[in-house]
Amino acid sequence: MPAVLFDAQVTTRDGWVIVAFVGELDLATAPAARTAIVRGLGADAANLVLDLSGLDFLDSLGLGVVVSALKRVRARGGELVVVATEARIRAPFEVTGLDRLVTVHPSVDAALAVGAADG
Repeated sequence: MPAVLFDAQVTTRDGWVIVAFVGELDLATAPAARTAIVRGLGADAANLVLDLSGLDFLDSLGLGVVVSALKRVRARGGELVVVATEARIRAPFEVTGLDRLVTVHPSVDAALAVGAADG
């Protein structure tokens, strides 16, 4: 069975929208990722967890998806947090300095715990 190129699952928990990506977030899949985020947030949701723990690959266009999501939630007065378990997925955040704009957590539970404490 071939590996999944890309999938996005949207759920909600504790007032947060969680968009979990699986596969690769790159040039080919960035439009689908953006669509999943926009649909997940709907008209009024503001707080977003991007769960990247299922990603095998993240490139600069994938980081662009994160930045777009950050702009969207901040315009709504919300917060964006990221879940990344693999060093190869966390590294681009550190190299670009994006980790200074969004908090990267080791799990969804950790992200939501910090979000609840901030809220």
